[in-house]
Amino acid sequence: MTFSPAGRLLVRAARPGTYTTTLSDGRTATTVIGPVRAPVELTSWRLRVESWGPGASGTAKTVHTVRLDRLVPWPEVPELADASGVGTYTARLEWDGSPAYLELGEVTDTCRVTVNGRRLGPVDLIHPVADLGTRLRRGSNTVEVEVATPLGNRLRVADPEVYGGLTRQPYGLLGPVRVVPYGEAPVG
Repeated sequence: MTFSPAGRLLVRAARPGTYTTTLSDGRTATTVIGPVRAPVELTSWRLRVESWGPGASGTAKTVHTVRLDRLVPWPEVPELADASGVGTYTARLEWDGSPAYLELGEVTDTCRVTVNGRRLGPVDLIHPVADLGTRLRRGSNTVEVEVATPLGNRLRVADPEVYGGLTRQPYGLLGPVRVVPYGEAPVG
C-alpha cells in the first residue's frame, strides 16, 4: 500500500491479480492490478574499484576496472582478491518506463544507488530493495550501485603481523540484482 501524490490510497503489487484491502473501519475494498511485466535480472556489470593501501611514500590509491558477466565476491576476481575500498557497479538497462523496484540481493557492506544520474534515498541493508518509481525512463537507463567495503581484506596483507589471522571476506555486490516492475491502482 502507498499513497498517490493526491493522497489517495493505492494498492501496489508485482503480480497481476485481485487484491482485497481491509480499511480501518472494517470495510473491505477490492482492487484489480492488470498485467505486470516480468522481472529483469541485471547480469552484465562494469566494476570500478578504488582500493587504498600502503605505498612507497605513505598511502596509495589503486584503481581497478573489470567487466563482470555475473556478480561474484571480490576475492573471486584476481586483481581484487585482497582489495578493500569503494566499488561502483554500473549496468545498462532497456526499459519501457513502467515503475519498478530494484532488488539488490546480497550486498557487503554499505551501498547507495544512482539511476540515470539521480541518487536514491538510503538502502536498508537488511532488506536491500530500492523503489525506483518512475525514475527508469523509456529506453536506455544507467543503474549504479556504489559499495563501500570493510578494510579486513586489505589489512590482512598490508599488516600481516596484526591482521594475518583474518580470512578473506566475500565483499561487494553479490546479488542477484533484479528490476521488479509493479502495478498500482487506487483502492476501489
